[in-house]
Amino acid sequence: MRTNFATAFGLTLVLVLAALPSVGQEPAGWIITTDYSTFGRIRSFEGEDPWAVSADLGVIPGDAVGRHHDGLVYIVGRGASNLLQVWNPAAGFVLVDETSLGSGLNPQDIAFDGQGDAYVSCYDAAVLLRVDPADGTVLGTYDTSIFADADGLPETSWMATVGDRLYITCQLLDRNNWYGPTGPGALLVFDMVAEAWVDMDPATAGVQPILLQGANPYTRILVDNDRLMVGCAGFFGLADGGIETVDPAAGASTGILHTEVALGGDINRIQLDGDDLLVVVNDAAFNTSVVRAGAGGVQVLDARTGFVHADILLLGDYLYVADRTVGDAGLRVLDPVTGDELSAGTIPTGLPPLLFVLSEDAPVSGVDFTPAAVTLSLGAPFPNPCNPSVMISLAAKPGALVRIDVVDLRGRRVRTDHVVADASGSARYHCDGRDANGRSLAAGIYHVLARSGGAQAVTRFTLVK
Repeated sequence: MRTNFATAFGLTLVLVLAALPSVGQEPAGWIITTDYSTFGRIRSFEGEDPWAVSADLGVIPGDAVGRHHDGLVYIVGRGASNLLQVWNPAAGFVLVDETSLGSGLNPQDIAFDGQGDAYVSCYDAAVLLRVDPADGTVLGTYDTSIFADADGLPETSWMATVGDRLYITCQLLDRNNWYGPTGPGALLVFDMVAEAWVDMDPATAGVQPILLQGANPYTRILVDNDRLMVGCAGFFGLADGGIETVDPAAGASTGILHTEVALGGDINRIQLDGDDLLVVVNDAAFNTSVVRAGAGGVQVLDARTGFVHADILLLGDYLYVADRTVGDAGLRVLDPVTGDELSAGTIPTGLPPLLFVLSEDAPVSGVDFTPAAVTLSLGAPFPNPCNPSVMISLAAKPGALVRIDVVDLRGRRVRTDHVVADASGSARYHCDGRDANGRSLAAGIYHVLARSGGAQAVTRFTLVK
C-alpha cells in the first residue's frame, strides 16, 4: 500500500504550514497521540518555556511508535495496521512514503544500521525484517522462532543499536495463558554487517541470546556507556520484576538494579538521569506514578489516579510527561529532581498523548553542546522540495576546494562534484537532478555531504516528480 507522493505533499503542506512551531524554533521532538480508534495524530513540541505544542501535523495509525533518524520521522503502525510511514519535518512534515510491511506481523520498533538499511521487530510473527528506509521495501527476513517458547513466538519488541550489533527485547509470553511470562526474558543479538544472529553462549547448543534474570522485558532499552538497561515487568499486577543491567561485551546480565518492590509497582517506562533512573510504574490497582530511583532510595515525583502516565522524556533540565488523564490529557513538564510542575497546567495535545519521539538534534541532559568554530557550512537547499534542480549555498575558507557527495537514503553515493570557494569564502552548488552517469534521479530524499580540509557539513533535499 503506497500513498502517492505528489498528492500527499500538496495536501499536507497546505494543511500544516499554519500548524508548525514558531519560526526559527526547532522542535525538541514529537508527540504521538491517539484515542486508539482508527487513526492517531502526531504533533511537535518545543524544548523551552512555554513548551508550545503544534497543531496536528499528520495522520498516523491508531497504535504507533516512532523514531527520528537522519532528519526523518519514522512511524511504525503496530497491531493490525502493519504500516511504515516516513515523514519529512524539513519539508512541512510531508508524508514521503507509506508502506504495508505485510499482514499479521504486529511490527513494534524500527532501528537503523550504518549501511543505509533499517530493521523492524515483530510481535505476532517470528521474524525480524530488514527494510529499505526510503520506501519500506522488505529486503530480508531473519527467523526468530529459534528463540521462541512453546507457542512458537518470542514476542520481540524494542530495539537498540551498539556499533554493528542490534539488541532486541524478547518477552517470551504464553499466549495461551493470558500472555503470562513463561520464564526469564532475553535480549536477542543480531550482527547487522554479517546479517546473522550472534551466539552469546557458544558452550550451549544452538544460537543463544543474552538471558535475563527478570521476565517480560517491557521497556525501551537504554544504552548507558558500557552497559544496557531494560525494565522487566514480569507478571502485571505482581511486583516481581525490576530494572536489569546487561554487559554487552560479556553478553550477560549483571543483575537487577532496582526491584519492582522497591519502585512500587510494575515498570512501564524508564529514563536515565545521571546515576539515577526516572521510572513510570503502576501499582496493583493500575494507578501510575513517576518515581526517581537512585542511591538515596525511591522518591515519588508525580502520582495520579488511573493508568494515565503514558510516557516520560528527560530533556535538559525538564521532565516531559505524556498524561492521558480523562478531561485533562496533554503534555506536562516537571522538575526531574523535585517533581514540581513547571508548565502552567496541562498543555493540550488534541488526542491523548501516547509516546514521545525525541529529535536527534535535541541536546541530551548533562552534555555540553557549545558549538565548535565553523569552518564549513551548507545553507538551506532551494527550492526544497525540488523538481529536479536544487541550489545550495556554502561557506568555507576562502579559496578552499570543497568535495560534494550526493547520497541516497540507502547510503549509496549517486554523484560527486567539486566547488571552489571565492575570496569571501562563498560558493554555490547546483544539482540538476541527475546522477554521475547523467540519468535522472528517482524521487526521494537525498543527503548532500560537503568535505574540505578535515571539516564536513551535511544537508538534505527532497526530489519530487
